[in-house]
Amino acid sequence: MERIMIFIDAEYVVQKIRELGARINVGRKDIEWKNIIKWITGPRRLVRCYYYSAELSKDENPKTYHEQQELLRKLKISIPYFEIRLGRLVRVKSDWVQKGLDVKIAVDMFSKAVTDQYDTAALVSGDSDFVEVIKEIKEMYGKHVELYTFDLAINDSLKFAPDRHMAIDASSAKKYRFWPESK
Repeated sequence: MERIMIFIDAEYVVQKIRELGARINVGRKDIEWKNIIKWITGPRRLVRCYYYSAELSKDENPKTYHEQQELLRKLKISIPYFEIRLGRLVRVKSDWVQKGLDVKIAVDMFSKAVTDQYDTAALVSGDSDFVEVIKEIKEMYGKHVELYTFDLAINDSLKFAPDRHMAIDASSAKKYRFWPESK
């Protein structure tokens, strides 16, 4: 049976699902990660799903930090084969910027290809920084790479790098219950 690993850029998914569900106010806690993982996996055997996000600042906003920790704990407990990888947030002027996540994703995708831990890598992201690692994984290790985005209008180099690109729209997200039906 084909083995699949999923690599999720969580902040990308949160932002794009908020845009898809804008009329119904879908929040971070409303996203049904299990359903997204199940839809991507299909009939294949899920080896592991990696969820990448940035850890919020405990000092800046303790309440938000504890809410994030509770959500991460809930996800880890309720979803089999689910691993959380946290990067850091850095203040740039008045905004917070994630640091280190793209590198973590690329290193995990590559190192797990090198050690033959999967047949197919499913990347959920819209970041064209992943083009080179996708190409290397395919060419050097013969792995299949699938890209899942919530954008039809992504950079061509990213769109054509994987073996398969799936653009998720609002009707698909609703059909596969990426957020609760009551929303």
